Amino acid sequence: MSVTEFDFLSVVRSCIPKEAEVIQLEQPGNPAAILYADVDGDGQPEITALYRYLGNQYLFAIKDFSGNWFPIGSAATGRAQAVTDFAAAPVSRREGWDVIIGWQNESASSELDIIQLTPTGYQRLIPPGTTYSHLEIEDMPNRDGRDGLCEIALWVKDSDQAYQVQTYRWAPYRLVPNHDVHPYYFQKVSRYYENLVREQPDQPVYRSYLEDAQRKAGGN
Repeated sequence: MSVTEFDFLSVVRSCIPKEAEVIQLEQPGNPAAILYADVDGDGQPEITALYRYLGNQYLFAIKDFSGNWFPIGSAATGRAQAVTDFAAAPVSRREGWDVIIGWQNESASSELDIIQLTPTGYQRLIPPGTTYSHLEIEDMPNRDGRDGLCEIALWVKDSDQAYQVQTYRWAPYRLVPNHDVHPYYFQKVSRYYENLVREQPDQPVYRSYLEDAQRKAGGN
């Protein structure tokens, strides 16, 4: 059976308490918070999901052993907010992808969480407090190409449709700004503001954001 035909939701439901509910993301269509990716570094994908049970939210991973699914990690998240983003990507390491979660704040922003499955359980990689309005995760090339690790671009709303954008990479023990990928990523940011300037020529503020994005796309 192919991955596209596999009923991940049924498998997850069979592995959590009957009264539990799989969390749905605050995204169009409200998809279930379920991932299929290698999070333990053994080269084989696992199912990772978020569910709610008795007022608590849990992150857990299950692995297929000869057709039977068994838990390999489970922990309460300590969070009660809705979830805006749920992804897996090689941010801090190439083998054993990190789980990236966006927790919805009372405002229109989300708080970033990066969690790694280790032999002793789940470990949070960043402290609380990193907020964003829009998130993109990609192995962004610098002048030497791609390195197999993903950068994270955070868009933070300034006003209306204007955003401050910063790209980050993983350095030992923390996220740090990564200007090396600006020539690549800020081409995309420039196109965003070019469209706004074209659609709303009476809003000069967007032109200043466009000029800043073009400067960064040029490597300055």
